[in-house]
Amino acid sequence: MSDMLLKLVQDLVTRPSITPDDHGCQTVIREILSEKGFSCLTLKENQTDNLLALHGNGHPFILFLGHTDVVPPGDEKAWTHPPFDAVVTKNKDATVLYGRGSADMKGSDAAMTLALADFVGEYPNHRGTVGLLLTSNEEGDAKGGTPFVAEYLKKHSLIPDHCLVGEPSALERFGDQLKIGRRGSLSCDVTVLGTQGHVAYPEKCDNAAHHAALLMAALSQKKWDDGNEAFPPTSFQITNIRCGSGAENMAPGSCFFMCNWRFNSEQTPQSIKKIFNDLLIQYKIKAQPVWRLNGLPFLTKKGLFLDTLQSIIKEETGFEPKLSTSGGTSDGRFIAPLGSEVVEIGPCGASIHKIDECVNIQDLKKMQSVCTQLLKKLAV
Repeated sequence: MSDMLLKLVQDLVTRPSITPDDHGCQTVIREILSEKGFSCLTLKENQTDNLLALHGNGHPFILFLGHTDVVPPGDEKAWTHPPFDAVVTKNKDATVLYGRGSADMKGSDAAMTLALADFVGEYPNHRGTVGLLLTSNEEGDAKGGTPFVAEYLKKHSLIPDHCLVGEPSALERFGDQLKIGRRGSLSCDVTVLGTQGHVAYPEKCDNAAHHAALLMAALSQKKWDDGNEAFPPTSFQITNIRCGSGAENMAPGSCFFMCNWRFNSEQTPQSIKKIFNDLLIQYKIKAQPVWRLNGLPFLTKKGLFLDTLQSIIKEETGFEPKLSTSGGTSDGRFIAPLGSEVVEIGPCGASIHKIDECVNIQDLKKMQSVCTQLLKKLAV
């Protein structure tokens, strides 16, 4: 099976599936699972391809979640090996595959696919439902992607009990970290208003840049909370600033900036918006905020799913995984609100979105084994 794993990862990586172009990746996986009796449905929306492959009926419903799209490779000449050649090298005792998407997350896609195929081949009459959901728009805006399929699952009463997300979550070696939740993400486009005028006549203008600077300083200096046992403190970052006409003698009438909060369960979008609006009132600032909620915080607590996964990883690797909610968001944030338990596990993420992205094939073998054992523990 290890040869099949390597072959499948290489096949997927050689396909330049830059968001939202799936470039045939899901077709390859569909063929593998269809041969094992999976019911495979392609859900297409907003130029996004989604593959939902299911086997069995009822509960427990165990869903593996991934994505086939990748970020652009950047300057391909800067890569040691061409980003879509899927070159395999030996590095000391490790077999390493180079290529865009190898770690994020086509390696996990392949491991989860073959784990499902193996399991159903051995246990065709397993308990409940097992399945795989892949989208071609995770690295982009997710329109037509996992949120769209989540609505489909809700409409058809196909609610997963447990969802394993194959994101590259390991720090140094496979299994050393499990993501058991994520912070929420709230973004805002802020236009601060003033009155344009000549800088030589300050009494006739109201410099929007000055007001924006005051607001940005107040937001960035605020201590939002101390976090809690499960989550780190809420953080705030300014991500873009645009202001002025380019003339050195003109006070700007407006100043635009973008910002983002990564917030824990101590905050809500409403509490953050209230503090923002209170600052506008306090400093007498006129502003037009446009808010975007990218995801709410979620947390999977100790229970059958997490306990079983921890036990399998310890047996497979010999050590206890660290439980974490740090980092950015993942598509798990769209499945958790369905009431599903969501945990993320995958290979090392040190090289993702970088030049010379790569994955350790041994880590993927362990990933496949863990997924197979999880299915046996929960669905046999």
